[in-house]
Amino acid sequence: MINIILDEKLCIGSKCSKCAYVCPSNVFTTRDDGVKVTSPLYCKMCKECLEICPKTAITINI
Repeated sequence: MINIILDEKLCIGSKCSKCAYVCPSNVFTTRDDGVKVTSPLYCKMCKECLEICPKTAITINI
């Protein structure tokens, strides 16, 4: 099982949302209160979210 951790202290949320835009599996959702991990089961481990996050707020564990 893949566990995606989004550090809310580091994440700048809806001001950025790059992870949500780049994810081909729609794992992330942008809301008014920030970005949320909503569908971790669909993650294909492409790691594009890790590469694009300017604050290194995302961790993926297997």
